[in-house]
Amino acid sequence: MNLLSRVGSTLKRATPARLAVFCFAFTILGVSILGGSVVSAKQSAAPAAQADAHPEFPAGPGRDVTLRLCSKCHSANNILATGRTPEGWQELIIKMTTMGLQGTDEEFTATLDYLTASFPPKVNVNKATAAQISAGLALTADEAKAIVDYREKNGDFKAIEDLKKVAGVDAAKIEAKKNALQF
Repeated sequence: MNLLSRVGSTLKRATPARLAVFCFAFTILGVSILGGSVVSAKQSAAPAAQADAHPEFPAGPGRDVTLRLCSKCHSANNILATGRTPEGWQELIIKMTTMGLQGTDEEFTATLDYLTASFPPKVNVNKATAAQISAGLALTADEAKAIVDYREKNGDFKAIEDLKKVAGVDAAKIEAKKNALQF
C-alpha cells in the first residue's frame, strides 16, 4: 500500500476532531496534496530552479525528476550527447540502478518517458537513407526523398537552418525533431 492509500484509509476512519488535527499538521509542515501526489513546498520549488539551470532540456512531464535523478552522480548534460530508443534508455536506467541510482518505479517510468520523448536516436541527415530519415524524423517518404536529393545536389547540411531550406519539407517538422538531428 502506498503512502497516499494509507493516508486515504486513515482519513476514512478519522473523527472530525482528528481530521482537523491531521489537516493542521499538514498545513504546518508545508505539505499540500496536489493532483493525487504528495509534494512538499521545498520539492515544488525545485523544478523552477532546475529549469533555469538546464534550459537545453525541453519542458515536459518527467523533466524535473530526470534532472534530479541523473545529476546525483554526474552532469545531466551527459544526456545531451546521445539519443536512444526506448529500449536503449531503459537499458541505461537499469545499468544506472546497478551502479547505485535510487528512485521509485514512478520516478524511473517518468524518466524513461521523458528521455524517450525528448532524446530520441540521432539521425545523421548527411549519411542516412531516405527510409532512415523518414522513420527517424517522422517525415513522409516524399519529404525524406527531397532531403536526400537536396543533399546530393548541394552537399552536406551544416546546420538545421540548411535543412529547413529544402523545398517540400515542412520546417515545423524539422524544428520539432531538432534533438534527433545530427550533422
